[in-house]
This record gives sequence, structure tokens and C-alpha cells, in this order.
Amino acid sequence: MLNDRFKYNQTPTLHLNDLQINHRNKVAQKVKEGTYQFEEVPCAICEGKEFEKIAEKDRYGLKTPIVICKSCGLVQTNPRMTQESYNEFYNSEYRPLYVGKQKPTSLFFQRQYERGQSIYKFLMANNALDFNKKQPFVLEIGCGAGGILKFFKEKGFKTKGIDLGESYVNYGINEKGLDLETGFLKDLKIDQKPDLIIYSHVVEHLLDLNEEMMLVRQLLTTEGCIYIEVPGIRNLERPYKHDLLRYLQNAHTYHFSKVSLDNLMYRNHFECVTSTETIRSIYRPSE
Repeated sequence: MLNDRFKYNQTPTLHLNDLQINHRNKVAQKVKEGTYQFEEVPCAICEGKEFEKIAEKDRYGLKTPIVICKSCGLVQTNPRMTQESYNEFYNSEYRPLYVGKQKPTSLFFQRQYERGQSIYKFLMANNALDFNKKQPFVLEIGCGAGGILKFFKEKGFKTKGIDLGESYVNYGINEKGLDLETGFLKDLKIDQKPDLIIYSHVVEHLLDLNEEMMLVRQLLTTEGCIYIEVPGIRNLERPYKHDLLRYLQNAHTYHFSKVSLDNLMYRNHFECVTSTETIRSIYRPSE
């Protein structure tokens, strides 16, 4: 039985500023008008079609059906917005709703930069890369303004980033001199295979997980690795205060535990180098 707290009532769990309320209302209106379309999908891991609903709304009070697969336990948003609808959402409402600011700020960039430092230390601690290689190449998917890449660039890496938010990409290009572009991984044209691909709080936003990981395998060098960081649904730390409803948001299409993320990567021929339940993980291509 669905807990009353998770039933749809349009009431946000978080305190929202005026900008967030405005963009939350814009999303709700586009859903009501049919501008944002929805689709039902099978489980991304086992392709099962039997689910149990665990929530009807997200932390902003938007109608967001969250279900768990009865076969393998993957939690996902279903039905969810179509890719076309998400494209508009990410370019128009996502960052103002999520961050509470209309445009990128130096504080946002600094926090990304500090996350880059943390990722770098995590990779070093697990011997994930040959840090003695001359100018290893790192590609970040969902780079935002590029703060993570800025740290890696200062460490001597060749860097490249892509994201769907034009204003954030333009900030990284114009204010920080980074090599960023707007778009999807499938449309990216690069003349060198990356040694490292970073997904920092991005995989939970993807729609076609298996297609994405197939592209990653094709792009990576033989000895390359992929770093994935997502909120661990079994261990929700700050800023979620161990509260599932503070974590749930319409932008998240999948909600991983360590086990379900490992299952996804194993299905797509990656082996786990290391993983935590929070979740920070490193994977390599496997035969």
C-alpha cells in the first residue's frame, strides 16, 4: 500500500524560492497542456513489465510516478517524459528549478571544481588510471558549466564536456575557456578515444541506459575506465537527509542501488573496479 506521504497532492517537500516555484508551475502547466509527453517503458535491466508503485510525486510536488521492478528491483520513473520533452525541460526549467538560480554562478562552478578534486583523488586511490601518461584524455557527459573538467585540465588532462543546458555550457566556454558543447553522446565527434569518461550525477537522468553504455564501450580506450557517481537510493546522504522524498525528482528517470547499477554495467560488459553504496563507482570494459 502506498504511504500517504508519497501520494500526489501538489505539495513540495522542499522549501522553494520564487524562481523555483515559477519554473515548477511552468513544468506543471506544460504537462497539463500536453506539451510534455510521457511514455511507459520496460525495466532497463531485465526488461520486465511488472512494477509496484512506491511514489506518485517528487520533491517539487510534481506528478512523478516511481515504481520498482518486481523481477530485479530496479527503481525507475514510469511513465516518464519522452526524450523530446526532456530536451526542452533541461534547456528551459531544469537548472532554475534544481539550483534555484536563473544563470550559472561562480559558487556553482566552484562546487563543481571541488567535486572534480574529489573524483581525481578517488581515481588515484583506486589506481584507476595511468596518471603518468602524457596528457590523458577525459570526457565528461553532463558537464554543466565544466567545473569538474577545470580541475582535471589543471592536472594536465586533455578535457572535453557535453551537456544539454546551453547557458551553463556557454558559461564554461566564455568565462572559463573550456572545450564544451551542447548535445548528446551519440552526436559527439572526437578524434581521440578518452582514457576516462565521467558521469557525475548524470546516469540517473538518462533514458536509454543500454544504448549509452554501448557507446561508452566503443569510445573508451582499451585500458580506459568510466567513473559513475549517482545518489544511492539505499543510502541517501546529504543533501537528502536520508529522506527518499527529498531525493525524488522528475528529472531522475532511474534510481540506483549499488546492486542495480552493477547489474546494469554487467549487462553491458563492464566489470566493477570499485563501488560504494553512496554511490561512487569505477568500471572497466570486460570481455
